[in-house]
Formats: sequence, C-alpha cells, structure tokens
Amino acid sequence: MVPVASLGAAYPGRVSGVITPPDAGFDPPRLLSLKDHLVDHARDLGRWAAAFAERARSGDADLGMSAKTSPGDMVTFADAEVQRRLVVELRQLAPEAGFVGEEGLDETVAGDATWVIDPIDGTHNFVRGYPGFCVSVGLVVAGESLLGVIYDSVEDAVYWAVVGHGAWRESERLQRPEPRPMSHALIATNFSASSARSPVDQRVHTALAQRAAGVRSSGAACRDFCLFASGRSDLFWQFGLRSWDVAAGVALVREAGGMVVFGDAPQDWVRAPGLAAFAGEHALVEEAVAVWEAARAV
Repeated sequence: MVPVASLGAAYPGRVSGVITPPDAGFDPPRLLSLKDHLVDHARDLGRWAAAFAERARSGDADLGMSAKTSPGDMVTFADAEVQRRLVVELRQLAPEAGFVGEEGLDETVAGDATWVIDPIDGTHNFVRGYPGFCVSVGLVVAGESLLGVIYDSVEDAVYWAVVGHGAWRESERLQRPEPRPMSHALIATNFSASSARSPVDQRVHTALAQRAAGVRSSGAACRDFCLFASGRSDLFWQFGLRSWDVAAGVALVREAGGMVVFGDAPQDWVRAPGLAAFAGEHALVEEAVAVWEAARAV
C-alpha cells in the first residue's frame, strides 16, 4: 500500500472536526480576529479583480497575461497584484509568519506558521470570463491548516473556516447532508494537461466516474472545496495540485465534517511539488484512495 497522509490524523477529534491547534501564538481569539480582517480583504480583492477582468475584456485595461507551464496555465497582472496586496496586509496582521504563494512567493521564517496564498485560483476561467475564480488564503501552522478564507466570484461570497469553529459562507454556518454512497454521489475533479498524459490518472478518472452518480469540473480547486462544504458535492480529487490550491480548502472541508488525504504522505505538503489530493465524505475519500492505489499497482 502506498503511503497516505490524512490531515488532522494526529488530533483525536479528526473525525468530528474538533481539533486543538498547535500552541504557536495562534489561539482561537486571534484566529477569529485574523479571519475578520481576511474575509473583508479577500472580498474586496476578488471584486476588484472581477472588475479589472471585465475592463480588460472590453479593451479598457491590459490583463498583462502570459503562459507559465502550458497554454492553460496562465498568470496575469491581477494574479501578481492580488498576491502583492495580500502580502502587505498579512505582514501587518501576523509578521511572524512566512509565505508561500503561487506567483513565485516563498519566504521561510524561524517559526512554524506560513500563509499560503492563491491570488487567483482558476486564472483560465478568470481570463475567459468563464465562471468562476477564487481568491484563497490559508494559514498553516506546524503542518495543520488552522484558518481558511476563500472568495468565490460566482456567488460573490466568502467561505471561511477557523479550526474548532465550523465552516461558514459569510454569516451562514454550513451543514452537510447525510453521507451518500458513491453510487449516489456527485463528485468533482479537474482534468489537467498532466493528467491527460498519465495512464494512472486516466484509470482513476474512469473508475470513479463509473462508480459515481455524476462528475463535475469547476476549473478552480478552491471552489470545489467550497462546493463540498456547502453540501453541493460529495467528493473532490485532483492530481498535481500545490499547497496554494488546497491550504484554505483543507480547513473548510475538515470543519464541515469531511476528510482530506494527500497520497504519498509528503513530509512538507506546503512545499511539495505536486499533491494527489482527495477531499470529501470519509467513506468516499477512503474509496477513492483505494481506487488510486489499485490504479498505481497496474
């Protein structure tokens, strides 16, 4: 069996979602205060980015777009600017924390706290005007995601979670429905160019699609975590993700009562070069991981 890391496994309350955070200066009152700042800031930045993209599509602004690893892997002026503005705010809120961000940001500190930022998740959606994109910020301390804030442009709403305080959309506490078996589950993934070249990824996609009631793709992993937390999907999995795709979503899924597993049990998932991520209802995550293990054994 391949190694698997189940986030929160070190805490006795993982199943119920009740987790005691590490003692690193981020107690619940401070985490909630940080959340209050970030919810407003993420919303403001998301709305600014959406308006900027609209101006660009009408010819009144320049997206400053360029490709990174493939034509579908893009970066724009908005990605860099949202990340820059977030860093300015976060340095003031928690100067003792380091940074990892999608747009070339990696700053380590002596402590265990790291802000993990995806300034525009779903940049291809953002560029084309395809709904939707997200602004995502997670705070990871000693390998545990303690705070997650995600602005969803489709709903013009902020999803957030603080360890031990539940998962929320704005002021609405999210409640998951009763778990469904895979045969009745709506599951979600995003099929990247690298997955298209991987026989293992193809086998997993085929097997899970055959087992589930339906498969959806949003084009933004952060949004898929929100959709699970709000009860609109039951399982999300994707290969080749980075920490900025998942850090905020980990907190959201766990606080909604779900499970997050990273295949191959990376020692430092915040800086791992590629994550095989499974998130959702516990039984469905376990079933999906078993499918992945079988596909790798062929």
